[in-house]
Amino acid sequence: MKIKATLIAAATLAVGVISSQAQVYSQNVVGYVNVVETAGVFSLESPALDLDGTGTNNNLSTLYPNPGIGDQVYVFSGGAFSTYSYGIKSASHGNPAVTNWFDGTGAVAGTTPVNVGQSIFYLPVANETNTYVGQIAAGTYQNNYVPAANGFALVSSIVPVAGGVTTTLNYQPTIGDTIYTFNGSAYSTYSYGIKPASHGNPAVTNWLDGTGAVNEPQIIPSQGFWLNPVQTPVWSQTFTNN
Repeated sequence: MKIKATLIAAATLAVGVISSQAQVYSQNVVGYVNVVETAGVFSLESPALDLDGTGTNNNLSTLYPNPGIGDQVYVFSGGAFSTYSYGIKSASHGNPAVTNWFDGTGAVAGTTPVNVGQSIFYLPVANETNTYVGQIAAGTYQNNYVPAANGFALVSSIVPVAGGVTTTLNYQPTIGDTIYTFNGSAYSTYSYGIKPASHGNPAVTNWLDGTGAVNEPQIIPSQGFWLNPVQTPVWSQTFTNN
């Protein structure tokens, strides 16, 4: 499987030692989504629901209220990862000890935003379950976290619905767009392109997997993925609450 150099560099930084993807299941499409985490294993995940309906107030502290000491989150932005660790900052200079998320400089970072439409790598120190709680109202939403043309971004569906990235989740690709999904130990590559006519079958324009077979990426709630578009996309989704 060939992955562009930018993706290789980014993946190496965040997922040097990995073995399996988190198991995800949803019990209430507008209530909560549980993500089962495995100790020492990276998962590529996203907040499947909006905490308060504003689309802007999800952050590390609200998304992960009960992490383990030593848990880490990797947020990709501007071509690089920022690392956040949950831990205890010792008391000093008359200030009490603080238990919170901290950035790479040791500063408290619990308010770091991670909103619906984004995704992150999560690394737990022990087996645990993260529960994303929130809501989504009926309406049309636009993903503001898609990358610019030829860029990379970690994205996710805004609406908590499982299905094909185009046929169900309404991402409208351009020839040459690429999606990388992560199973915990390796990437699967999907490119939107043209499969030539052969053996009496007509040419097909569709998502193609690494073998060249027609295979649309199937995305489930809270699953993140890499998006590498050839043009800056507009990804709009409509959610009907019925």
